[in-house]
Amino acid sequence: LQRGRCAPLLVQRCPACFGGTLFGRPISEGGDIHVATDGNFHHRHRRSAGDCPRFYEPTYFLSKQFVDTVGRRIDAQRKRPATTHASLVPDEAIDLCENAYEAADGKKQKAAMDSFDDTGIMALICRHDIPLFFANIDSPGEQQKYSVALIEHLFTLLPPQATVTTLYDVGCVLARSLSKFEILPQDLLSRLRFATTAMHAYGHEWACQLVYNPRMCIGLGLSDGEGTERLWSRFICLIGVERSSSVCYIVLYPDRIYLTLICLASAPSMVN
Repeated sequence: LQRGRCAPLLVQRCPACFGGTLFGRPISEGGDIHVATDGNFHHRHRRSAGDCPRFYEPTYFLSKQFVDTVGRRIDAQRKRPATTHASLVPDEAIDLCENAYEAADGKKQKAAMDSFDDTGIMALICRHDIPLFFANIDSPGEQQKYSVALIEHLFTLLPPQATVTTLYDVGCVLARSLSKFEILPQDLLSRLRFATTAMHAYGHEWACQLVYNPRMCIGLGLSDGEGTERLWSRFICLIGVERSSSVCYIVLYPDRIYLTLICLASAPSMVN
């Protein structure tokens, strides 16, 4: 293990995950940090609601420009020949997993684009269910650019030797895409491991579960990746409000909720 420090932003959001100073635990042993990502298509915004002058700079949300840049990079790489890769799971098994889950189909329309301009939210959380970052979904389906953008942004705030395990409903499909195409730098990929979420894992092929089921992965402990579902449960009160608010407020509401919670947690003496 080597000494290093995470960015203060991450330490503030979860000291338990990011407050340490030793990093470099092999990903075969679980890695240093466990995160989970997932999308929710209930948090939509009606196109007819319009927007208002920009008045708030988001703390949690990635910029649309950054996400779109990642999307263009993915599209460009997919046009090139796929690289050969040694996979522990046969492609036939991953193909079946991909066909079984809507999240793996980025082209499947989950919201009417003629009625909604923002169709959902993608979240990245730590193993303690604390949100780290969000990305607005403005495409019909859950495209890989959102999860890749969140993961890439996370690594920019970590020490260069830190290792990460990411739990995702279709982690097996995303892992194969990243190994076949040069979407992320090899140095980053060598410090990144994927697993499926615990609940969804049992809908995957058995060959896939042997490698990606978190209950069968060494070093993941009780990390289940289902914290995103608990997050969406906490956000359910925002669904109705967000649909008819201005676009700026779609970013404002989740942002302010968690900034307030962090401030209260860091200053408990202020709470009566």
